[in-house]
Amino acid sequence: MKLPMPPNHQGARPAGGAPRARRLAGALLGAVVAACTGVAAAPAGSTGAASAAAVAATAATTAAATAGAPADAALRAARAAAAAGDADRVAALAPQLAGHPLEPYLGYWQASARLHAAPPDDALVRPYLARYPGSAVADRLRGEWLPVLAARGDFTTFDAERRRLVMGGDEPQLACYTLLARAVLDDGRRHEAIVHEARRLLALVGDPGGEGCTALADRLMDDGALAPWQRLQVLVEHGQSSAAEKAAIRLPPAEAAAVPRLLAGPGAWLQANLVLAARPERAEHALALLALLALGRDAPDEAAGFAQVLGSSYTPLERAVVWGRIGRSGQLKLLPQAHDWFARGGELVGVGLDYPRANEVLESRARAALRHGSLGGALAPAGGASGPDWDDLHDTIAQMPAELQADPTWIYWNAQALIALGRPDDGHAALRTIAGRFGYYGRLAAEQLGLPVELPARPEPPEPLRVDELAQRPGFQRARKLFELGMRDEAQREWSWELRGMDDPALHAAAELGRRMGVLDRMIVSAERMHGIVDLQQRFPMPYPELMTATSAPLGMDPAWIYGLIRQESRFMEDVRSNAGAIGLMQLMPTTARYVARRIGFENYRNDRIAEVGVNLRLGTEYLKMVFDDQDGQPLLASAAYNAGPARVRKWRAALAHPLDGAIFVETIPINETRDYVKRVLFNTVVYAALLRRPALSLQAMLGPVTPKAIPGAELP
Repeated sequence: MKLPMPPNHQGARPAGGAPRARRLAGALLGAVVAACTGVAAAPAGSTGAASAAAVAATAATTAAATAGAPADAALRAARAAAAAGDADRVAALAPQLAGHPLEPYLGYWQASARLHAAPPDDALVRPYLARYPGSAVADRLRGEWLPVLAARGDFTTFDAERRRLVMGGDEPQLACYTLLARAVLDDGRRHEAIVHEARRLLALVGDPGGEGCTALADRLMDDGALAPWQRLQVLVEHGQSSAAEKAAIRLPPAEAAAVPRLLAGPGAWLQANLVLAARPERAEHALALLALLALGRDAPDEAAGFAQVLGSSYTPLERAVVWGRIGRSGQLKLLPQAHDWFARGGELVGVGLDYPRANEVLESRARAALRHGSLGGALAPAGGASGPDWDDLHDTIAQMPAELQADPTWIYWNAQALIALGRPDDGHAALRTIAGRFGYYGRLAAEQLGLPVELPARPEPPEPLRVDELAQRPGFQRARKLFELGMRDEAQREWSWELRGMDDPALHAAAELGRRMGVLDRMIVSAERMHGIVDLQQRFPMPYPELMTATSAPLGMDPAWIYGLIRQESRFMEDVRSNAGAIGLMQLMPTTARYVARRIGFENYRNDRIAEVGVNLRLGTEYLKMVFDDQDGQPLLASAAYNAGPARVRKWRAALAHPLDGAIFVETIPINETRDYVKRVLFNTVVYAALLRRPALSLQAMLGPVTPKAIPGAELP
C-alpha cells in the first residue's frame, strides 16, 4: 500500500477543528516553532522579563564558552589519554581543568585508567567515591570497580559496593558476579535458591562465556551443582567455542581432547562417529549432542539428518534441546521445515531449568507456528487448508514464562489463536487488555476491535520556574556541557541519572529542558517516562516543517512516514553517529549517501556534509523513495529494507510460497533489530498522521498482505 499524500498538502501542519483539536494543533505548532528556532513560546500571562533573562543567559553562556575553549581542548585530550590507558598524561592535564564544570571527569578517567591497567590498581577509587558521592560518574566508576573486586575474590567489599550501585546492575557479567558473591557469602540458608537462580541465569544469559559467568559456572561445577555437560551445551549453543574448550578440561582426557575436533568440524565428526554415538553407554553419545548443537547453528538441514538417526537414543529432554536448536536455526533462516523440526522436539522444547536460551527458543517456535502454511489478506480460519498452526502457537505461548506471556506481542497472537480456534469471546477479551496500550500491538488490537485513534488532550505546559530550577542542577549542567563537546554517551548518562525518582511533573519539566537545550532525544526520553501525563508534543516532535515539505512533496512521500522513521533512526539527533558508521537524522552510511547523491545529481556533495540537516534529510528521503519503489510500493517492506538492506528483504519476500499476512511477516522477520524497527516506524507513522490531522491511517492497511513476488530490484546499497 502506498502511503497517500494528504490532499492539498502544505507540509507538516496540523489543521483546525473542534476546540480540543485546535488546542492540540496549537500545541503541535508551538512544538514545531520551538524545535526549529530553539525558543519556546512564552506562556500565557508571561512578561518580557523572561525573554530578557534568556538573552542574558545566552550571552553569559557564549562568554563562558569562549573563555573555556582551551580547557575544553584539554578535557578532550584527557579523555583520549584515558581511552589509551595513559593515566600519567591525564594527571598532567589536571592543572588546566581546575574549576571546569567537567572537572569530576578528570579524576574518573585517572581512576578508570588505573583500574584497567595490568594488574588493576584501585587505589584512586575509594577517594574518588568519597569526593563525589551520589554522582553519575562516581556510580560509573563503582560499576567498573566491581568486576575487579570479584576477580580478586574480595566478595565482602563487592557485596557492599554492589548494593550501592544504581545503574548498570543488569549487565550480564556483573549479574553473574553478583550471584557468585551471594554463593560465597551465603551461610547455607539460601544455597538451593542461589543455585537455582544461578543455573537459570547461565542458561539464559547472552554471554555465558564471559569472565563473570565463567567464574560463576566454575563455582557451581566445583560444588557439584552444575554438570560439565550442561555447561558445555550452553556454551556450544552460543557458539563460544573457546570457552567450551576451556570448560571441557573437566571431562575425562579422551573426551576433552575430542571437543576441539568436533567443534571445528561437527558434520565430519558426526559422520565418522555415527555408529558409536548411537550407543548411550559410549562417550561419543554425549559428544554427539554437542556436535549436533554446533552443526545446527549453521547447517540445520544437515543436523536434522543426523538427529533423525540418533534421536531414539537420546532422552526426551536431550531430543528437545537438539530439535529446539535445529528448529530455531531453521526459523531464523525462514526454512519451511522449522515448524516440523520443533514438533519433533516434543513438549519439552524450551522447558527446563538448564535449557539453553529457553525464552528465545519458545519465541522462535511460536514464530515458526505463525509462519506455517500461507495466508491471504486475512488470517486463515481454524481447520483451513492453509495458515498458521494455531494449536501449536497457543500451546507454545502457554509454555512461556509469565513475563513473556504478559508481553503485548504474545497477548495479541494468543488472542488470534483463540479466535481461530473457535473462542472469539476469549480472544476479543484478550485484545481488550492491550487495546489501550500506546504501541504497535495495542494499535493493532484496537483496530481489530473497531476503535478509532484517540489522541490524548494536550496537558498544561510545565511550569517555567520548575524548568529553570532543573537547569541549575549540576547534573543537567554537566549534561549540557558534555553535549556541547560531543561527548554524547557521558551526557546521556548524566541526564538519565538526574531523571531517577522524578514524578510526572518533574519529568514533564525535564523534557521541556531537553527541548530548550536542543537535545530532542532527551526530550523524548524524559516524556516517555511519564505515566499519568501524555504530552505528544514532547514525545513526537516535528521540526523542520518547511524543509520537510520541500523535500517530501516533490517525491510524493508522506511526511508522517519520514518523521516516523527519523524518530526511530536518530530521535532527531542531527550529528549522531552509530557504531556502524551511520550519520545524521536519517542515519545514512557514507557509501549510501554518495550513491544517492550521484544518482540524483546532487551538486557539490561531499561526505563532510552528510550531517547537515538539509543534506541528510534530502538524501535520506530520496533513498527511502528508491527503497519504496524497489520493494513494490509497500511501506512495511521499505521500512524493513531501510534498516536491513533491500537485498535481504527481497530475499525474505522471494522465499514465500504463498501470500502472507503483513502482521505475521513482521513478527517473523528473523533479525530482532529489524523486527522491532519496523513495528516502531509504522506505529510512529500512525501517530504522526493523526497529529497532522490526516484521515485515520490504518496500521493494518500499511501492513497489507505480503505477496511472494520475486522483485528483481535495483542494486541499492
